[in-house]
Amino acid sequence: QLSADQTSTEQAPSPKEQEWAGPEALCPGWLEDEAPDGEVPEDSGDPDCATHAYELLQSALRQEGLPHTLDRSTEPRTGFGPLDMTVCILGSPTSFLPVLLEGGTRCPGAMVLCLSPTWASRVPSETSPGAWTLLLSKGVSFEAGGHSILETFVPPRRANYVTGTFTAGGPEGSWVGELARDLDCPTGGSVPLAHRLEDLLVTRWVLAARASLPVPPTLAFVLGPGGDLPRDPVAPGVRLVRLEGPPGQETL
Repeated sequence: QLSADQTSTEQAPSPKEQEWAGPEALCPGWLEDEAPDGEVPEDSGDPDCATHAYELLQSALRQEGLPHTLDRSTEPRTGFGPLDMTVCILGSPTSFLPVLLEGGTRCPGAMVLCLSPTWASRVPSETSPGAWTLLLSKGVSFEAGGHSILETFVPPRRANYVTGTFTAGGPEGSWVGELARDLDCPTGGSVPLAHRLEDLLVTRWVLAARASLPVPPTLAFVLGPGGDLPRDPVAPGVRLVRLEGPPGQETL
């Protein structure tokens, strides 16, 4: 049905346009109204927009033709011990969705997505002095068939492996990197590592100079000292030109 405030001058889309428009074009507000089984949790004022991340997850699941996340957060899960497998994904609900779905199929319940720093805590490790243990009080666990469940864990569930969106400067980068810092379990990365891997010049220099691997011919202009590179890098296929300031740039 068309809303009463639509003007008569609007043209109805052709059948082909309707086919590609998607439900959001045919029914504005469908995301807010549609919440069978997987109601969006109430926004508690989290500064990290956990509610928005939860909505992104539901949208991604819908696009894959998978069911909404079941909200069982009012029925705490118990009985998790230190030997129970918990693979924790921190941050973006979409970057690791294929991993979460495959993990849920191969090891149901072991993959847990953490969308907010308020869902986890760090405590001093009992096995590794100077390290920390990551405990999950809330998360989205994945089961076989693409099913997912929003759950709370009492007592908090210990993470045995941690990875996430360590993109430097990303919206989740700060809290993801902080939660994953100096843990007593294996981690799949860090913010400093992501920063280095995203630097194309550093990556090519390491491959060419340290690993003797061929890289595409590269001419790079760097302003300032370039802290991640040695002063005079020698890397086959890579030429580095340092720009200390405006004078002499035209000659270089």
